[in-house]
Formats: sequence, C-alpha cells, structure tokens
Amino acid sequence: MYSCRNVIWSSAVSHLLAQSGVNAAAVFCHYMIGTLTAGSGHAEQDIANAQAMGFDAFALNVQAPTADFTQSTVSQLFTYAASTGFKLFFSLDMSADNTLSDYTSLLQQYLGNEAYYTAGPQNYPFLSTFDSGNLEPSDWSNFKSSFANELYFVPDFDDTAGYYTDTNDWFSTWDSVVDGVFSWETAWPAQQDIPTNVSTDSDQYVQNGSNGKAYMIGRSFSQAFRVYRPTNCHAGLSSLQYKRLPNESTHYYRVGEVNLPERMVEILELGKASNSISPEFVEVITWNDAGESHYIGNLWPEGIPDFELEYANQTSWSHTGWQSLVTSFIAAYKAGGDATTMAPQSGTSAVGAMWYRTILKDASCVSDSLGKPSGWQAAQDAVNYAIVLPSDTAGMSIRISSNGNVLQTVPGVQGLNYGCVGGMTTGPQLLDLLDSSGDVIMTAASVEDVTADTTTGICNFNYQVAPLN
Repeated sequence: MYSCRNVIWSSAVSHLLAQSGVNAAAVFCHYMIGTLTAGSGHAEQDIANAQAMGFDAFALNVQAPTADFTQSTVSQLFTYAASTGFKLFFSLDMSADNTLSDYTSLLQQYLGNEAYYTAGPQNYPFLSTFDSGNLEPSDWSNFKSSFANELYFVPDFDDTAGYYTDTNDWFSTWDSVVDGVFSWETAWPAQQDIPTNVSTDSDQYVQNGSNGKAYMIGRSFSQAFRVYRPTNCHAGLSSLQYKRLPNESTHYYRVGEVNLPERMVEILELGKASNSISPEFVEVITWNDAGESHYIGNLWPEGIPDFELEYANQTSWSHTGWQSLVTSFIAAYKAGGDATTMAPQSGTSAVGAMWYRTILKDASCVSDSLGKPSGWQAAQDAVNYAIVLPSDTAGMSIRISSNGNVLQTVPGVQGLNYGCVGGMTTGPQLLDLLDSSGDVIMTAASVEDVTADTTTGICNFNYQVAPLN
C-alpha cells in the first residue's frame, strides 16, 4: 500500500550500465502529433527545449497518418531537427488507426531522413507503437517485409495475450517480429481505489523472458513504469494520468503523487542488482499529451481540443517545473549513476519542484457533469516535492507548509530528495529550502490556492507544478 513519505538517497553502489551493442543510454520523449501552425516557431521551440534537457529524440505518436495536419507538423519537426542534430522516430498509434498500409507513405517519406533515429547492429530506422491494433504476427511481418525488414522494431504490444503472464509463449509467438519491447502500462501502478506504489515486477518478468531482445522502459509523471530485459531494454517514465473527456464520457485518475521521482530511482537502480539489467532506452511519457495530463513540455493550443484545455493548458496548468528534474535524471542515467549522483545541471544551488492538486480528495464535485474521476479514492491530500541538491549540502533542509502551517522539515542530502507530505489543507502551499542557518535560500510557492471543492465546474485532479526558484 502506498503512503506519503520522504525519501532521501544518501548512499548507493556505483554501477555501469549494461552494454549490448545498440545505442545504449538514450532517452526519448513521447510526442503527440497534432496541429502546429506553420511559421509559429512552435515545432522549433519544442525541439530546442527537449534538446537542452538532454533528450535524444521525440517518439512521434501518429494517430492520423494521412491527415493534412500530420503531414504539416511532421514536416516542420523534421525540417528543424535536421539542422540541430536532434532525432525523431515514429510511434504508430494503433489504437487510433490499425490499418498498417495507412502508415506506409509517411514511413517511406521519412525513414531515410537524416534526422530519423536509428539503432541496432545494422543501424536501422527505429520504429515503435502504442498498442498492437489487435493485429497478428503475420500482419506485422508482412508490413516489415515491405520495408525489406530494415527496421529496428520496438513496439508497445503489452495489450497482447500472455505479455505479462507467459513470456515464453509470448516470445515464441512474436520473437521473429520484434527487435525489442516497450511496456507502456508499467509506467504507473494499476488503477485502483487505494494508494499504491509503482513497481518493476512486471518489467523484470518481461525483460527476463525477452530472449536478448531490446527492452524500452517508459516513464510518466502521473504514472510510471519500467521494464527489464536480458539484453536491450526500453523503459518508460511518467508522472500521473488524469483525463476528463466528455466526448467519451471518460473521467479517470491513476495514481500520481511521487510517481515521477520514485520511477526515476527505480530506473537508475536497474542493472545494479544481480537480478536486473539496465535499459538501453528510456521514454518519458509525455511531452505534450494534455488529455492525459502527463505532459512536461509546451501545450500549443492550436492542436488541443477546448475541453482538454479546460483542465490542462500552458497558462494555468504548466508542468514545465518538472523539466529540471528530468534534466538531472537524464544526465545521471547516461552516466550510469544512481539517485545520489543526480545533480543540478543549471549551475544553481538546487533544482526541483513542488506539486499538488487544487481540490481536496473528498470534494463533492457535484457541479461537474461527469462527477468525480474513477480512481479518486487513491489520491491523497498531500504536498509532493522533489529536489536535487549538489554535493555541498551540509546543513540544508526542506520545509513543507500548507496554509501557513509547517507540515514537515527534513534534512537535505546530495542527489535526489523527494517526498509526499500528507496533511495538505485549503489555502496556499509552500516549499522552502533552508541553509544551515535556517535562512530561506529558494522556494516553490503555489500560484493557485487549494479549495475544499471545485470552483470551476471541473473536478480537476491534474497537478499544479511550482518550480523551485
């Protein structure tokens, strides 16, 4: 069972990442392809921001491969990426369009582009998916053969039979099709009505049965997951998952709280124990998925439906405060470090953020036409934080307050410090970083107060993210 707590990483064993002959220690970010206005500079800004954070590539989620907006946005991204050294690859969204031939023209146009990411022993174009589209191995084999089998294929097929329950059978079925696997769902705990921690159990199970295939681990900010593999691994990282889609009558919450830093620790620990292997690839979920609230980048309004912008937008619900944490994580991951080796990359004395929901979990939300989200019982009235401190942290401490009342003060140590501090009440929320004299040197302060119930007509379980300044 999940409980709010503070976690300080003060010691760990140094260990180099396992190498497997593929492009080791690469970090991607899942990027939803929507409308980007040509000439707006939005495509360029996204790439510049991601590259500055240390990302190697965007995984371009394509839901409508033949649409005009897809052609325009993809063209803008590849044109700018080619001038920067940043890379891109396609992730076919089979939940939206499972007709493989619809993707053929797009792939033919860009697989040979200088900005397209390549991997594997033959340095083939990297291709991934979201979902299997309920297709058979023969469908995918035929699709790959149309490209002379010159693809490095690392799909998310965790919706297929046996993936998490019988890896021997699964790989005997799919082994000839995939070069690696990507486990999307392990980025978060399963949705349920009690607080639960993210776990790597399913990741390890799949990876240990993957017959030397690559394993990609995913990471989200409201949800998180990881996958283990004997040779090549693709892991995921994420924060939370909250979506309110009136067009689908969907209102859904999946545990967040400290899922993001907890998943960071788990991924960095992979390969350091005798029964685990480091992933060659990590994919952060996501850069810009407003609909599911696990974005860390820019949310350009021209490509997002109005009903999503009501609860997730760049102006009132920015998540860019998480970026400094991700930057520190990427540097530690690529160096083969652990959570104690995470360090501020900006030259400041510390980096980090505080995040919280703006309504209490017991809010009635009677004014929301969709009511409270499923899974709301797993939420906690808590102030969450993660701070990365440099080596000279002697005497530093972290203080969390809610509505002017101190909830907790804990000592700070080198590397990643994070916590889920229960007892949040209505009013403003505050994190103070104190020096050895008890003086405040940096703060993360709420912009929007917590209220007992919604004042907007939306029972919003998305997070307010306040960066440390």
